[in-house]
Amino acid sequence: MKKNLDKRDQIGLSLGILAVTLVVMLALYIPAGPRRACLKSQSTLETARKDLQKQQLAKMDEADRLSRQKQLMELLAKRAAGFEMFAYVDGLLNTQGLRDRAQLDQFKPRNGSAREPMVQLRLEGVSFEEIIGLFHGLYSSGNLIAVYKMESMRPAVSGKGLDCDVTLMTLTAPAAPAAPAA
Repeated sequence: MKKNLDKRDQIGLSLGILAVTLVVMLALYIPAGPRRACLKSQSTLETARKDLQKQQLAKMDEADRLSRQKQLMELLAKRAAGFEMFAYVDGLLNTQGLRDRAQLDQFKPRNGSAREPMVQLRLEGVSFEEIIGLFHGLYSSGNLIAVYKMESMRPAVSGKGLDCDVTLMTLTAPAAPAAPAA
C-alpha cells in the first residue's frame, strides 16, 4: 500500500471516515432517541387504553346502579301516598294471625335516616312456616320492605316453635320539590 496518498485519495479517505463515523453515530442515536420516544408513546397508549377500560366499566356500573335506583323509585311511586310501614306490618300480623305472639316497635338506629323508617319485630312461639308466610307477605306486597337485620332465630323458651327478632326497613319517596310561586 502506498504511504503517500495524493490529494484526491486523502479527500476520499477523509470522507469515508466521516461517513462511517456518521453511520456509527446514527446507529447509536436511533435506539437512544426516536426509538425510546416510540416505546414511551406505546407505554402511554397502553396506559390510556387501560384507563379507558376502567372508565367504561365504571360507566356501566353507574348505569346499572341508576337503573336499579329507577326501579326502586318506580316501586315507591306505586305505593300508596300515605304508606306507613308500622301500620302495614301491624295489619299483616293481624291477617296472618300472629298479632298475639308478636311485639312491634318503632326502631331508630343512631345514624338512621328519616328516609329509611324501621320497625323492630319480636315473634314468640311461631312456626317456621308462619315466619316464611310473614316474610312472603312483606316481600310480595310490592311495598319495598326488606329485612335490615335478623338478630336471632332460636327455639322458643316454651319449647313450641321459634322466637325471632328481626328489624325491617323501607324507603320513603323523596319529597317533591316545591313549585315556584307564580
